[in-house]
Amino acid sequence: MDRKEIYQKRLAGVYSYMDAHQLDGAMFTSYENRRYYCGFTGSNGCLIITRDKVCLVTDKRYTTQAQQQTIGVEVIEHAANRLSLVADTIKKCGIKKMVMESCMTVDEYFPLKEKMGDIDVVFEQEYFLEQRMVKDTEEIACTKAAIAAAEAGFDKLLPRLKTGMTEKDLADELHYLVSKEGAEAMSFGTIVGSGARGALAHAFPTSKKIEDGDMVVVDFGVLKDGYCSDMTRTLLFGNVSEEHMRIFNLVQESQDKAIAAIRPGVLAKDVEDAHRAVFLRENLDDYALRGLGHGIGLQIHECPRIVIGNETVLKPGMIFTVEPGLYFPNDCGVRTEDDVLVTENGVENLSHTPHEIHIG
Repeated sequence: MDRKEIYQKRLAGVYSYMDAHQLDGAMFTSYENRRYYCGFTGSNGCLIITRDKVCLVTDKRYTTQAQQQTIGVEVIEHAANRLSLVADTIKKCGIKKMVMESCMTVDEYFPLKEKMGDIDVVFEQEYFLEQRMVKDTEEIACTKAAIAAAEAGFDKLLPRLKTGMTEKDLADELHYLVSKEGAEAMSFGTIVGSGARGALAHAFPTSKKIEDGDMVVVDFGVLKDGYCSDMTRTLLFGNVSEEHMRIFNLVQESQDKAIAAIRPGVLAKDVEDAHRAVFLRENLDDYALRGLGHGIGLQIHECPRIVIGNETVLKPGMIFTVEPGLYFPNDCGVRTEDDVLVTENGVENLSHTPHEIHIG
């Protein structure tokens, strides 16, 4: 499938929404949806879609870039009159009623609404998130490339790790090494929590030194070709206690149970339930979080949400994390996280880094 066909197929989802709600057009202002529906990667732009036309209003910094990145899109350059030009473009496209994402700021929406006059607007967010939930072949390839860059950098990090280094030392080394493997950026703020700080699910790396016997939660991801990866490993430094190893093994068992439950037609909540059964059996569920995973793509948190009670039906092409964890305040934390792809016949684990890694 060539790029023109890819965007035509994605736009078909917008047209379906417009038809179902008797709308003339759609407008997207978020970076992720602009990129998804036309390929433009600039930081400023307003994408306007009708059945007959696709227009992108952006500023002079991005005019040439937009023309190079898009296919069949009219690129319209604005200066200081951005909202006026957006409103005029909407009118020229013959739009009387349209859908907008519900992410535009109040400071922008009300002035734009005034300039649009009697054009009706409906707001929608979830539908377009759900459309991006099933990845096409290009998106799957980009995600695999992001995972490969992250894992290659992490693999080169491991021989450099030692007791006595700080959490920040670890994070800084990791950031350098993944960039050498082609990562464009980190997909979120890297988490490093050693010892008792591992119980902080989103521990920011500090100057705390890693000690013998510490379990160290390292949660990170990278961007490659605009797509995110997300991986967690709990590293075992030196002589880890038997009780902490028991917790580590229970978390790994819970992930194994969850991944074994994944296949097309299964509900997201059933995968969540499969992992949680391990913690319930051991009377440790109070030390777990309320969700197992989340989709990844152009954003680090997307649909589907693998959480308690979610009845989303798993479909081939969905990519999401499976990241069980147990967190014991003032003692330790353990999390292990892989990125998985739902296939026609079951599931493919896209993460290949070993789960049990001993340092020293």
